[in-house]
Amino acid sequence: MAKIQRQGAKKQGTLEQMKKGLLTGISYIIPLVVAGGMIMSLALLIFGNEGARVEGTVGNTLRTFGGSILGLMVPLLSGYIAYGISDKAGLIPGFAAGVAANTINSGFIGGIISGFIAGYCVLYLKKIKYNENFAGTMNIFVYPLFGSLISGCIMFFLIGKPVALLNKGLVSWLSTIQGANGIILGIIIGAMACFDMGGAVNKAAYAFGLAAIQAGNGVPYAAFAAAKSLPGIAITISTLLFPKYYEKSEIEAGKSIWLLGCAGITEGAIPFAISDPFRVIPSMMVGGAVAAAISIFGGSSLLSAGGSLLTVPVTKNPVNWLIAVIAGTIISFVILTILKKIKYDKTPKPEKAVEN
Repeated sequence: MAKIQRQGAKKQGTLEQMKKGLLTGISYIIPLVVAGGMIMSLALLIFGNEGARVEGTVGNTLRTFGGSILGLMVPLLSGYIAYGISDKAGLIPGFAAGVAANTINSGFIGGIISGFIAGYCVLYLKKIKYNENFAGTMNIFVYPLFGSLISGCIMFFLIGKPVALLNKGLVSWLSTIQGANGIILGIIIGAMACFDMGGAVNKAAYAFGLAAIQAGNGVPYAAFAAAKSLPGIAITISTLLFPKYYEKSEIEAGKSIWLLGCAGITEGAIPFAISDPFRVIPSMMVGGAVAAAISIFGGSSLLSAGGSLLTVPVTKNPVNWLIAVIAGTIISFVILTILKKIKYDKTPKPEKAVEN
């Protein structure tokens, strides 16, 4: 019995380790995707789609520069996933495995898989016992060389082609997002974005949006951005218009979290979700699902991470995207307020003292 429990604990540890590696990789590439995507988007906004494609022009140079920055996404993602699993020793093997993933065109999916391979490869290499005098040799020679060689060979000769085919299938599928399929995808993305306000489920939807950006499709990320922008705004409206349903501390917090919502930051709604999860989370999920579905249905697209009201100028079909955010916000506000009212009406009120 004890042996079974130990095995379960080890398995849980591995899952937590993989989760940590993935979230580390995603968090580290966010600034890169913001920089590359915004430079590309600004080039298209200022010089136009045709002007940014003329060789030798400023617009084309900026567009190409932004695209080159985004081209680093897969190696950096792979490197920092490996770093999250095996610390600094995993960085170079992770980058190298990511280069292999890029070379075989396995895309974002390949970057995730190569990061795991490099991370665990180095983790097992670190189990080799050696004299302390050789610590420097292990760190600057053994781990980077053999970690890169082993993980690179695995990517090139074992799993590279299947992963590349999987990525090709994802790219092909993304190009068909429209109509009912697009609405269903939007509902899923929006609900996930608002489920845990920046947690693992939110990050999974975010990762899918990044994968789409890496494939040249900004539609899923625009949907994600629409959903993640509304929780703070919806909660602020509810606390301002119906303060009696909230505690004083919540009313004060509600005065400022709309700013976080405008910046596309869902974490401002976390205290409200923690204090009343069965009312806040479902109401945000419904509004987020509606917002994301409208965004996809109207063809809004955003090739830059960090999507929010601040990136409206570089969003394709921005009016539709704003309509999506407004509609989702109103729906979340209405549902949240109704649920809060039901709770308020059921809560016993202190009786007023009767004067004689």
